[in-house]
Amino acid sequence: MHDVDGTMKRTRAETALRPASLGASLALTVMLAGCNPFSEPSVAERAPEEWPLVERYCTDCHNSAELAGGLDLEKIGPHNVAQHAEQLEKAVRKLRSHAMPPPKEPRPDEERLASFVSWLEDALDEAAAGRGYPAIVPHRLNRKEYANAVRDLLALDIDPVEFLPQDEEVAHFDNIASGLQVSPSFVEQYVGAARQIAVRAVGRPDARPGGQTYFAPPGRQQTHVQGLPLGTRGGFVVTHLFPSDGEYEINIADMFSHIWGNDLEFENTVVVTLDGAVVYETTLGGEEDMRLYDQVQNGAMEKINSRLKDIRFVATAGPHKVGVTFRRRTFAESDDQIEMFVPGGGQDRVFRVQSFEVSGPYNPSGLSATPSRDKIFVCHPSRGDDAQLCAERILSELATRAYRRPVTEEDLKDLLAYYRDGAAKNGFEEGIRSGITGILASPYFLYRIEMPPEDVAPGETYAIDDIALASKLSFFLWNTIPDDELRELAVQGKLGDEKVLRQQVARMLEDPRAETLASNFVYHWLDLKRLEEVEPDTSIFPYASGRGDPREDYLTELELFAKSIFDEDRSIVDFMTAKHTYVNERVALLYGINSVKGDRFRRIELEDSARWGLLGKGAVLMAAAYPNRTSPVLRGAFILEYIVGAPPATPPPNVEAFPEAEIGTEKARTVREIIAKHRENPTCFSCHGVMDPLGFALENFDAVGVWRDVDRYARTPIDSAAELPDGTPVNGPDDLREALIRDPEQFVQTFTERFLTYALGRVVDYRDMPAVRKIVREAAKKDYRFSELVWQVVASEPFRMRRAPEPVAPTPVVAQAAAH
Repeated sequence: MHDVDGTMKRTRAETALRPASLGASLALTVMLAGCNPFSEPSVAERAPEEWPLVERYCTDCHNSAELAGGLDLEKIGPHNVAQHAEQLEKAVRKLRSHAMPPPKEPRPDEERLASFVSWLEDALDEAAAGRGYPAIVPHRLNRKEYANAVRDLLALDIDPVEFLPQDEEVAHFDNIASGLQVSPSFVEQYVGAARQIAVRAVGRPDARPGGQTYFAPPGRQQTHVQGLPLGTRGGFVVTHLFPSDGEYEINIADMFSHIWGNDLEFENTVVVTLDGAVVYETTLGGEEDMRLYDQVQNGAMEKINSRLKDIRFVATAGPHKVGVTFRRRTFAESDDQIEMFVPGGGQDRVFRVQSFEVSGPYNPSGLSATPSRDKIFVCHPSRGDDAQLCAERILSELATRAYRRPVTEEDLKDLLAYYRDGAAKNGFEEGIRSGITGILASPYFLYRIEMPPEDVAPGETYAIDDIALASKLSFFLWNTIPDDELRELAVQGKLGDEKVLRQQVARMLEDPRAETLASNFVYHWLDLKRLEEVEPDTSIFPYASGRGDPREDYLTELELFAKSIFDEDRSIVDFMTAKHTYVNERVALLYGINSVKGDRFRRIELEDSARWGLLGKGAVLMAAAYPNRTSPVLRGAFILEYIVGAPPATPPPNVEAFPEAEIGTEKARTVREIIAKHRENPTCFSCHGVMDPLGFALENFDAVGVWRDVDRYARTPIDSAAELPDGTPVNGPDDLREALIRDPEQFVQTFTERFLTYALGRVVDYRDMPAVRKIVREAAKKDYRFSELVWQVVASEPFRMRRAPEPVAPTPVVAQAAAH
């Protein structure tokens, strides 16, 4: 297998099943032989030696009088760790991140502190034995999962935004069960979506005309677009679902609107394509159109733009790629000569496709085979099959995949009632369409349901069965329903075999559907949604705003970077240290690289070490900044939460606002100088003394991630020197990165907490931390490789064990609404 630039990838199957290290093997041999030459003291035996650290360094603030952080350590001791596990897990987090003791306060040496933290974690792990995990709650499919499930069930790509409301995020993730609640109006939307999707999947030979408008993605249109014919440039291509065979029409947005006829002197050839074949071509601009404008004036604009309207073509039912683009000019007239990175910086003679509408069908003529119909109609009365038996077979097979389990007689009875109702109105296919609506509106499709064994008492802990495990595994790694192989192994009860389960995990990671881990998990882990709110200030960053806005490209870079870590089965620590990235021309120029041309992303090795790993990525730097300036506070808080795993406390309500009015004035100070006044407040310093040094080290990167040596406003050299809470001096991104990975386990544990949250569909809490530490310890034996971390998550107790819920009052089900 190969990555984007053709570099050979290490196959996960080769690494996921490798034996542990030689040291681990020798240790195992010693244990099996019954030899234990080193007898370490127990947690209880180590307590008298370790606990005095708390009394010396912590209780001056964390006592019943001051109650700093709501923690009274005078009432906690080695004897009651289990009763105060939640508070002590928070303490471990603060100690590991060096947030405690606070800056400028006395602190133990690193060896002493590490010994205490190790003992406290051991004590917490020991106290957690048999404690159990949070009870399961109903887990509705979110929009992405719903769309992916429809794709795999019906071979139909849908945009869930068209049908369903936005999912609520919890802890920055959109797949957390507690946030996926259902209201009556939400139920109606799901039922409406089921009806529309069933129609699109089955199709209608007598479909009524309708239209859909598509808009161009942001960015320039000077280069070739993948999916469009060679020899073209710009425009865009979409996949449009045609409901039936027939005639269709495309209307392209006006390209001329200047009252004085600007740009008419430049000739451009517009091309419309269907599945790569040209179905229409016309020329805009040039000598003839200039002459027309001279004669008709404003009426010429309407006449020229009319060439982009009412373009008729014939298409068959199903998904087809529709594109609008331009013939590329000759070398002498190359569009590359006029690429603009500053809006208004030159002639705008390169036309753009802003949008187009596809409408129809007109004169529908039937239904050709489509991917959806091929997947649905495994039999058909037109082929001589019995209608009732055929309906049973179709709906049974679809429901088995949709419900992620074997269907019962009761399931099939309900679906056949839908079928008979539809068939009575308009024949066999209408009946199947109605049955599919019932499947998509069923709670067994919409919810990830894990039923406890019948003999398990409420509140009791139990292991999930193979059917539930298969579903959980597929939504974790693929964000969709299990495929036939995984589901069949689950039905046969073979996933309990560790060898079989390991093989399935390795197979699933090799599948293209696992790419969702790079695109979806990483996006939510780093809370990159905040990029939507950081639109660069045009007056300050003209090279990174408007059509030059790099945010989409930055996200693509980070997704490809993450994908390379996962695909090559690298150590998770490489997220912080990897020397490569993926850039196109726009990103490369912002990074100070002049050798990359065009919109295509390609892998490069970074000579500038400041760009290595996450700390040098534009998406991260921009997400933790404001539209008009940098923020050491935001960047420091970002590192604490997503890299170190110790998010800062919420600032008090009366905190003084940042003096934005000073930015750009004659008395302008650097951001660092302005923050210094804020840090003088002792209450503020307890947090800012930890956050700000992390952010100061990244001050050479401006708000859009471009390197700078001088402050824009104060006109003074950037000062990126700082001292971390543990006394470590840092000066710039390289020093900061080295300090953060000095103990790689800290970063890996943060990643693991987020990864486990994503896998479980619930927020990891103090009860899960012993399992998190075990995952990290086991993954360390294989250098924290991605495949091993995935396996340890799948093998963990939180992933495999559940606590039976207590009885609750029944709630209405979606299927009841579907019947009305």
